[in-house]
Amino acid sequence: MTIQTVTFASLAQAKRTLTEAIGVTSLLARPDANPKLAKGMKQGVMSAPLHLAPADLSGYEVCPMATAGCRKACLHTAGNPAHMEGKQRARVARTRLYFENRELFMSVLIAEIQALVRKAEKAGMVPAIRLNATSDIPWERVRFIHDGVRYSTLMTLFPDVTFYDYTKRPNRKVPSNYHLTFSLAEGNDEQAHEALNNGFNVAGVFDTKRGQRLPAGMWLREVIDGDETDFRPSDPKGVIVGLRAKGDAIGDTSGFVRAA
Repeated sequence: MTIQTVTFASLAQAKRTLTEAIGVTSLLARPDANPKLAKGMKQGVMSAPLHLAPADLSGYEVCPMATAGCRKACLHTAGNPAHMEGKQRARVARTRLYFENRELFMSVLIAEIQALVRKAEKAGMVPAIRLNATSDIPWERVRFIHDGVRYSTLMTLFPDVTFYDYTKRPNRKVPSNYHLTFSLAEGNDEQAHEALNNGFNVAGVFDTKRGQRLPAGMWLREVIDGDETDFRPSDPKGVIVGLRAKGDAIGDTSGFVRAA
């Protein structure tokens, strides 16, 4: 399916239309929305994430390869619990819009990416987008028409933007400006090895506490500290990206979180 997008006169118009439709002011979160993204800005990368409601929380499945441990430990649960109700309501609204009014969703998303590009260029930074901050949608399959031109992917429309995500699908074929890191979970070691053989890095969550060192290696591969930055395209190739357990992942017993 190829959809027809709308071109907004301004970002403000796009935001007004989105607010009127679902009561949410934006699709993308701010580049300084969390400490890891803020670290990226210090390194010259202005990155904005798209947070949808994970798994089937919205009534639509956006994480078809998710495991039980992954669903329970999802980063959706990280952050201040006082904001959880409003955060979840917004993410559910965005997800339902994606499935129920793809034309409007993509139109607003394009307007917001365009605005991020302008902001990054003005600041002398590299613009970057995480479309699957709390989902695993194959964005390389989302086709659309914008300003009369047919595009096979968002990455084609924005060739100078770096897109990056985690995924549990080991065989995705994506454009050169879309960087994927395979996400390790309980029961998918075989797929993780397949992903490594296909040139992906593999990210794993460890029970290492904040401030402590991650293990030096795993599966005869170097483990790098993935908490130092969110910008995975800057990682060396062929490594395990170590992440410390956060939110509901702390104390996990499913096998999703690995022992250090």
